[in-house]
Amino acid sequence: MNKISIKFFLFLGDALAIMLSIVLAYVLRSILLEPNDIALSHYLLFWPFYTPLLLFAYEGLYTNRYDFWQETRLVLKALVLSLLIVLSFLAITKHIEHYSRFVVVVSFVVMSFVLPLQKRVLKWLLFQLGFWKKEAKLYGADPLLEDAIFDNYYLGYIKGEGHTIFINSRNLPVPKIEHILKEQIRQHHELYFIPLLQDFNLADSQILELFNARTNLIHLQNRLHDKKNVLAKEVFDYLVAVTLLLLFSPLLFLIAGAVWASDPKAAIFFRQKRLGKDGKIFMILKFRTMYENADEILQKFLQEHPQSLEQWEKYKKLPNDPRITPIGKVLRKFSLDELPQLLNVIRGEMSLVGPRPYIPKELEKMREAKEVILSVRPGMTGLWQVLGRNRLTFDQRLRIDIWYVYNWSLWRDVVILLKTFWTVLKRDGAH
Repeated sequence: MNKISIKFFLFLGDALAIMLSIVLAYVLRSILLEPNDIALSHYLLFWPFYTPLLLFAYEGLYTNRYDFWQETRLVLKALVLSLLIVLSFLAITKHIEHYSRFVVVVSFVVMSFVLPLQKRVLKWLLFQLGFWKKEAKLYGADPLLEDAIFDNYYLGYIKGEGHTIFINSRNLPVPKIEHILKEQIRQHHELYFIPLLQDFNLADSQILELFNARTNLIHLQNRLHDKKNVLAKEVFDYLVAVTLLLLFSPLLFLIAGAVWASDPKAAIFFRQKRLGKDGKIFMILKFRTMYENADEILQKFLQEHPQSLEQWEKYKKLPNDPRITPIGKVLRKFSLDELPQLLNVIRGEMSLVGPRPYIPKELEKMREAKEVILSVRPGMTGLWQVLGRNRLTFDQRLRIDIWYVYNWSLWRDVVILLKTFWTVLKRDGAH
């Protein structure tokens, strides 16, 4: 299948997804409000509904290969702009009375779910059939980078000698990089350059050109030092935490009852000192998952199983921790023990997404990283949660937390929350 055919299928998939969204919105109106007095065909043939297709083409969704989350952000931006265009068109042409506002608005709300899902399914199908596969070569081996590029069907790259070249500057000397770049450009290959900087995401950075100096300036900033961004994050945290607390309240009472029934004499909640913003100590709240004499049980276990001592000293975790109660194992497996931390978020001690909440005795181990990590509130979840959880070493967690702080955006918080739910459902790395 040639490039034109693939573009056509991607375009057709989006068009059908838009039509499906209109039909669903049309049906919802008849169920929730009243029977429709306007024919469905009147909506399906209303051309402004298909404005997103033009914006998708403008953003390169049919010519470039994006990761799922980056493409989804572009899709949502295009849908918001398209909705404004449609509403403005109806107002200017005075045709608003010929269409249901409910159907118009809800169609775009449904599109925000249907379009990303359709794209994911379609690209998976095309990849399985071999039509979405594209050979590429990576210079500068890196196992993590290789997995991200070649184990991602949404990108569709496979190892080979194709015309797409990835150059990892982190594992190559400068003269080697310059030689590869010039050689591949001479051969008119498609080049992707992975920059040397690891702690900064350049996707959101502004690039300035100094023409006379024949060079570029990359503008970097810590967005969580901007008061507007901090306020947006705090409002988002509070509103979502309150909503989740109300939504999960029956489950919270059920879990509390189960923890109490397992040992009526022990506490239901576990409180522990953690490092908050600016190093301020606060009490983190969890459902109790360990026996009351947990420290004694741990010391006895390590004495009887010295082979587990190295793993404990490295990760401070054990796969089959003897301190955990039977109900605690279930709660930890699905991270349900952490739900009471929604109260920490509402009290302003934590964020929904942020760096790992470190304990005070880990302060010295954090070294210079503490200045960056403790400049923001710790999170109920974070990149450390979705990239490996308990498989990560302490130093790896520090680097991930630093990357999060330097490269924060509200969209990334939303992505991390969504990925957290999926990670928990897979029970990935939890014990």
